[in-house]
Amino acid sequence: MKSTAHINGHPIHPMLIPYPFALLSSAAAFDVGARATGRQEWSQTARHLTTAGLATALVAAVPGIIDYFGSIPRQSQSRRSALQHAGCNVSALVCFAVAARGRGEDDRLGVRGMSLALLGTGLLSLGGWLGGELVYHEHVAVVGGAGERAPGRDAGANGKSGSEIAARLEHDRA
Repeated sequence: MKSTAHINGHPIHPMLIPYPFALLSSAAAFDVGARATGRQEWSQTARHLTTAGLATALVAAVPGIIDYFGSIPRQSQSRRSALQHAGCNVSALVCFAVAARGRGEDDRLGVRGMSLALLGTGLLSLGGWLGGELVYHEHVAVVGGAGERAPGRDAGANGKSGSEIAARLEHDRA
């Protein structure tokens, strides 16, 4: 199935999602580093990374929403999976936003904020995994695979499982 939000056939959402993931997970890493070392400038860097990450997440979400409503068949497993993907990512953004609001004047996160930033990173990872499921196993935004489930996790590029390929090779040799 072709993505509704695309440039010359290339889906826009997957082009944009690396930015918020990298920025927000780096922000959490800088916050952990700041807590471990006491370096206030690392907390300031984390604050800037969080702001940029939240902004880029909003930009990346727009083509994802367009694809959700314009490309994914209603009442399909893909629709339910996409909703779980979005739910994880929105929850992650809420975690980062609430953590950011709790920064002190020195930009440091308290225990609650640090926990939320780490939870947000975990939710982003889960959301990314679910996004991968949509593309690689449900063929969302893959031309020619309109919401179909891939034959199996061990399927090759031609859609055949390893055992199917081996059986075909054995048949061809005979």
